[in-house]
Amino acid sequence: MGSIAVRSFLVVSVLSILGPLGCSGGAQRRPVKATPEPSPAVDATAPPELAPSTRRDRRDAPGVRAPARPLVLGKAKDAQCGKLPANAADAAAHALLSGRLEITMPKAARAVAAAAGGPAEEEESRIVLEGGGLAMAVLAKETFQLDPDLYEAEPDAPSKPASLDVEAAKFLKATFPGEDQLEIAPVTIDSLRAYAARPRQPMAPPGKDTALVLALLVAQPDGTLETVSFHVRDVKGEHVRNATGAALVGCTRLAERLASTIVRGPRELDREAGPRRVGTAPSGDELVVRVPRDYVTVTTATGARLYKLRPLSLYAGSITVSLGDRPNAAPSDADRTVEGRLLGRATQWRGKTNPRGGGYLFAEGPIDDGRFAGVLVKATRQATVLDEMRGVAETLAIVPPARSARHTPPR
Repeated sequence: MGSIAVRSFLVVSVLSILGPLGCSGGAQRRPVKATPEPSPAVDATAPPELAPSTRRDRRDAPGVRAPARPLVLGKAKDAQCGKLPANAADAAAHALLSGRLEITMPKAARAVAAAAGGPAEEEESRIVLEGGGLAMAVLAKETFQLDPDLYEAEPDAPSKPASLDVEAAKFLKATFPGEDQLEIAPVTIDSLRAYAARPRQPMAPPGKDTALVLALLVAQPDGTLETVSFHVRDVKGEHVRNATGAALVGCTRLAERLASTIVRGPRELDREAGPRRVGTAPSGDELVVRVPRDYVTVTTATGARLYKLRPLSLYAGSITVSLGDRPNAAPSDADRTVEGRLLGRATQWRGKTNPRGGGYLFAEGPIDDGRFAGVLVKATRQATVLDEMRGVAETLAIVPPARSARHTPPR
């Protein structure tokens, strides 16, 4: 598994291919009043799960998991990172990923909101601790992947993930490709199993002023996975950019102590099959899709994104629904069309396949006077997944709000 695969998994926004929905290169169309789908649409059976993940717990099987090592190394006096404060009696708990995890940080730490158009809090969150001109950023990300020690793919999947011990090391090295010498070991944090990646000599990559000092892949009891990474930089850049040898090892020791306070948060991913709200029409009606199990919905600034969970190393893809007031031009590199449906009408999906069997498909349709829904379906490796997710997207329907309120994704 290479870093390109990881990046293709992370880059899922419809804007990355099409630009904002309000910036069309195509001819303008007259606004069309959308006719709401009849009530059976939202109650219909969800599309079949063509690429399922089956739960099979082999965590205690011989030879599957190596014993965990200590996360915190060295003595307290070794945890010196410039003038950054360590945890004290007035430290406070901070939620990560809207409550998936919690971490205790010094009083000076603050949460940093994502930039406009950036990832939703459920996808990515960060906390920054500053002191003496130095800053440490804690970056948490939901991987939307499953522990291969708890879930296995269908027999005809393109590859069979190895144990989490093996896949975690590959994942961390691919996620942080600028770090050539990562020491990776399984660790225990509270009741969670995690994998700690420590740079042997933490320093900023050439031309950069930020250095990775610690990265973690955290395994939740339900089989879902998150990363939490720690990065340091200073205002002028000299301290970090010019670091050599063991200059930043004290920052790794501090990051370990902060990471040791991570605990499970109260929020769990909603992975049940059923209807999910993905947007609201100007009329007040809701846009709803039906999903099989193991789909997770995240609210975005322009609509919603749905991720399909797969075992680690089988990067499934996503469905992005974006709402705008103008229609869209076809993707510039689209080279295929697929006949299908959207919002209860016949439509033509336009897209492209890649050599590995995945690709993307895009379609759009009117939802109300002058408003349109653009839907991007993106699969990274499996044509079967692309077909399955298109089937999910084709259940998109406009329904009265009372019928979809309980399926609103958590904020």
